[in-house]
Amino acid sequence: MASMDTQPTPVMSFATLDEAESALDWIGVDFVEAEGGFVGHLEVEDRELLDAAIGDPESPEPVRELARALVQVLDVNGAAAAAWSVAFAI
Repeated sequence: MASMDTQPTPVMSFATLDEAESALDWIGVDFVEAEGGFVGHLEVEDRELLDAAIGDPESPEPVRELARALVQVLDVNGAAAAAWSVAFAI
C-alpha cells in the first residue's frame, strides 16, 4: 500500500478566503481550513466530482481551473490518496 504524502501539494492560490472556499464548495471535495488556506485529501472516487465540475457549463473558470489542478494531483498519485492545499491571500 502506498503511503500518503505528509505535506499537501499546493494546488492553487485565490485572492480571498471566500473565493477559495466557494470554488471548493462548488466542486464538492472535503476540506478543512488551515493557516492561510484549506487542505484536503483526494481519493480515487473524487474524480467524478472533479470531472463534473470541469464539464459543467455553469462552473466559473476558477472552479474549472481548480478542478483540473486537483485532477493532476490525483493522476500523479495514482491509486493512493493525495493530500493537497489551496491558499488565499486575505
